[in-house]
Amino acid sequence: MNPKPIVYILSAAVTATAVFFSIDNKKKLEGEIATFVERRTTKDAVERNEDKTQKTLTETEAVLESAQKLNADLIAEMENMKSRETSMNRSKEEAQVKIDESDARLSQLAEIKAKIDKALEGVNIAWPQIPSEIKRLQEVRKKKGDDLDLLNEFVAKLTKDVADKRASNARESERLTKIRTKIARNAKVGAITSVNSTWGFVIVNLGTNNSNVTPQSKLLITRNGRLLGRLTPNSVEASQTVCDLNARDLNPGVRIQPGDQVTLADSSSGQ
Repeated sequence: MNPKPIVYILSAAVTATAVFFSIDNKKKLEGEIATFVERRTTKDAVERNEDKTQKTLTETEAVLESAQKLNADLIAEMENMKSRETSMNRSKEEAQVKIDESDARLSQLAEIKAKIDKALEGVNIAWPQIPSEIKRLQEVRKKKGDDLDLLNEFVAKLTKDVADKRASNARESERLTKIRTKIARNAKVGAITSVNSTWGFVIVNLGTNNSNVTPQSKLLITRNGRLLGRLTPNSVEASQTVCDLNARDLNPGVRIQPGDQVTLADSSSGQ
């Protein structure tokens, strides 16, 4: 058997097989290449989209931050405007109060001017002369006031002197009244109401309530204006006095009897 045909056949088979596998591998390779290219293209697109998205996010964050800052600035400006508005309202209210006060003063001034005009009716004084006239009147009033102060001081001193004099007169009057009372009581005329010759005493109707009789007093006995003698108080009571009856104190031949008058010997004895 001729081996060449077999070799040719085997060669052809190998070649065919190699071609087959070559074509198949080529297709697979092309498919893988196509897949790789597609994946790479997709990846590039995704990366580009991610870069774009990141850029968009960055730009969005910057815009958001700027917006937030602008919002904070707007809020601060609004608060500032509210504060200025409150301050302006307060200033407006204060200004209105001042305006009202000014209006009230103007009204008062108008009333005062009307009163002055009425008071100056028939008086030859022009408005420009009023200040100087007022000053002149104030000076006159001050001088009169000074004179009035001096007069008041004089009146006060005089009043005090009069009060002191009245007080002194009152004290003197009281002293004189006491003296008169004392004199009157010293000069009071009493009488012997009882005579006890056995025990040697008499009772006189003069006591501490109606006279100045004291145990040291000296009493004079009279009858019809004639001195009969003297008595020495032994016991002074409220309405009567018991006196010792000594013959040596009586005029010779005198007998004391009820009804004889009795007076103090002197006004100084009743101290």
